[in-house]
Amino acid sequence: MTMKAKLIYSPEYDLISKGVGLFHPFDGQKYSRAWSELEKLKNIDLASMWVRPVQEISDEALLSVHTSDYLQSLSKSSAISSIIEIPLARFLPNSLLQSRIIKPMKLACEGTRLATQYALDDTMVMNVGGGFHHAYADHGEGFCVFADVAIAIQDARNNGSLAVDDKVLMIDLDAHRGNGFESIVKNDPAVEIFDMYNFQVYPGIHEGDMDDFPFMIPLKNKINDDIYLSALKEELPRFMQANEKPRLVFYNAGTDILAGDALGNLNVSFEGVVERDRYVIDMLSSLNVPTVIVTSGGYTKDSYKLIASLAAMVVNQA
Repeated sequence: MTMKAKLIYSPEYDLISKGVGLFHPFDGQKYSRAWSELEKLKNIDLASMWVRPVQEISDEALLSVHTSDYLQSLSKSSAISSIIEIPLARFLPNSLLQSRIIKPMKLACEGTRLATQYALDDTMVMNVGGGFHHAYADHGEGFCVFADVAIAIQDARNNGSLAVDDKVLMIDLDAHRGNGFESIVKNDPAVEIFDMYNFQVYPGIHEGDMDDFPFMIPLKNKINDDIYLSALKEELPRFMQANEKPRLVFYNAGTDILAGDALGNLNVSFEGVVERDRYVIDMLSSLNVPTVIVTSGGYTKDSYKLIASLAAMVVNQA
């Protein structure tokens, strides 16, 4: 059976202004740039697969995961400044940060929620945004304000489309360990995580005995395609075999493993990242697993091209 495919995207996903590059390597326009690349392709019917979030994630959904004190703290520019790692942002009007940071991230969270609902109808869905895996229940970190995947899981449980004991998998291939997401689901027996990450960058090595966390897989700085892809192709099948028949899989397809990324500090070529994505997509497609893809981190000028490449894979497998 061939799975259906959907792309979730809003032109309002873009963050802050083009000047952010002076203070942080994050490309705030990578979402619209990726979409523009997709629009150039002649072999896909983009309009038939596009779902646009028309509203921000609800306060009710946010409160299903985040504390009210944390959400209230976002009314202070200093709190947002700390999360996005731009100290000078503390001096900006909070109204500006709400419109250029908080609103786009709330829209992206709604995108992940929508993607989850479509995925549970036997669909492979990519949110051209989201993947805020450093957000905790009570604070944000690493340019992540809201825990979109955790929120989407809870929302699906609340509306009855996902049972509490339905198995949910997270395949996190962003260069950075998903510390926030793990903290939220650590006591949830239905959620299992596969995380290949650079332990020599933020947030560092996973605590605890490695034998107790066999699928928290630390990588060293500057590893190349051969080492990275060999590790993935050895370890990911073991993870999937250990977690047969999941109800839902999330794929956090961070592009910050790309060589030259200032924050990921790995050395995987453009072609290597494409091969990574193709390997994961082909595996999940062959298993007919309902899948949600989020884009997470990526801090090079080519990040948007990799996002567009992955989106094209998703629509072409339908």
